[in-house]
Amino acid sequence: MTDDTAEDPAGGEDVEPAAAQLAEEIRRRRLAADLSHAQLGAKIGYSRQYVSLAERPRKGLPSADLVRALDHALAADGALLGLREKADAARQARRRSRTSVLEVGMPIPVPAPPAGVPGLALDTGRSADNEVAVQAPAGRFFAGTAIPARAYPASDDGRILAAVPTGFADDPFLRRPRRGLVVGVTQGDKRGPGLFGLDNRQARRRLAGAPGQARLLMSRAYALDDLTLGILWAVANLDEALLDDDASLDDSRGQMAVYEHLPRSAAGREIATDLAPVSRMWLGSQFCASHILRHTDTLTDVPAFWTREQRGEEASTWLLFAHKYAYLRQSGGTGAGLDDAPSRAFCVPHSAVTDSSRPERVLLLLAMALMESFGITVDVTAEPEYAAVPGFVFDGHRHAIVANWVGTDGIWQVDVTDTALLLREFADATGYARAHSIAAADTPGERLRALADYLDLDWTWLVRRCAELGEYGSSGIAQPRSRLLSTDGVDRACLFLAQAAHTAH
Repeated sequence: MTDDTAEDPAGGEDVEPAAAQLAEEIRRRRLAADLSHAQLGAKIGYSRQYVSLAERPRKGLPSADLVRALDHALAADGALLGLREKADAARQARRRSRTSVLEVGMPIPVPAPPAGVPGLALDTGRSADNEVAVQAPAGRFFAGTAIPARAYPASDDGRILAAVPTGFADDPFLRRPRRGLVVGVTQGDKRGPGLFGLDNRQARRRLAGAPGQARLLMSRAYALDDLTLGILWAVANLDEALLDDDASLDDSRGQMAVYEHLPRSAAGREIATDLAPVSRMWLGSQFCASHILRHTDTLTDVPAFWTREQRGEEASTWLLFAHKYAYLRQSGGTGAGLDDAPSRAFCVPHSAVTDSSRPERVLLLLAMALMESFGITVDVTAEPEYAAVPGFVFDGHRHAIVANWVGTDGIWQVDVTDTALLLREFADATGYARAHSIAAADTPGERLRALADYLDLDWTWLVRRCAELGEYGSSGIAQPRSRLLSTDGVDRACLFLAQAAHTAH
């Protein structure tokens, strides 16, 4: 059996014993059944990566649906589900017991997101000189990172004014090349203090040339909440990996040239063995976008797209990868001279919603809003039977372009096909998604509101916050450092959602 069986399943520090025990038991039963990760994944309908992550507790608690499938496939008679429930209870208890105290003396409760999904919070484990950290933990692809931050008391007179030290513009914290965050803490109300963030580069720009004792002017748009924390989580994790892999990523791109003119190709991880998962995501998505654009002349009608992202972590790439923003510009309906708008279908099962935190769900909705802003009608089916449908572009007649980078064993799998069986499958999938879409409505605003309801997001709050953040621009709180990232997609999505809301009833 070929597999990465030497992986350490214990998970290391800060892993609940029950979570480590669950990972070890999954691994033990898989090996006893003489199954590789890929073989077990094929048996239960999940990717090799998802099965592998279930044996690595540092990556988070596996979803209940995945454990249920593993329990059945490995004949565990409920033992794996029992261990997951035990680990879930231990994790929730630990999160409820944690609090953070800023140097300014204001207690800040740490929110407890659903088990196994990302959450962000202020952490003062390193508190010195008002230093805290915004935790951007690991996800299914994200490796996890901590954003260094400085917290200072702030007043609220209609403006947010943080009382930073004299001469703060020259502080090394604001001059550091990597990401940092200045946090203003207002007195708040019974719900707790108000928290407002500003990227350290933006803070230095605002203080440059001001008197040494000047306070730092911050925007209400940068309140730290489910919207901004979700964006920070994605930007920080994507940025960190792409910056670390910049040179290796450039080398790997050179190896991709041999595939560019092939109508069909699949790239294994051997061409990018040293790259982080995020960098492999970037390579795969960039190649798939280029593959689709190279072969659009084979399509004979308005295209219907199918995409495999189900959660905000994967969907954040639409918002932040610069090449995906350019791709949407080229493949959207605006300015394309088409009578009918192209459509893009998602499969987002209810389990993907319940297993995702609010910041992740906000990211997913913003990605859909971005597509709608380019004249692409978004359809969403909740039926899990369609979760395994590959990503494709279909003209409804004789041709389809297949392009996958989410949920593949390698970096990408692409094809151009006229195979009747596949075309029938694609026609059935897009037809069902369109006929039974959660977002079935006549206008983008109505579709986005329906999706917000399905994702259990407060529509009124989201519209207000998107209007605020879109007006100021998200780079003020989450400015990318990597040349491969851009917040243009986030800002466009926020502004479009706020504007489209006027058409939703």
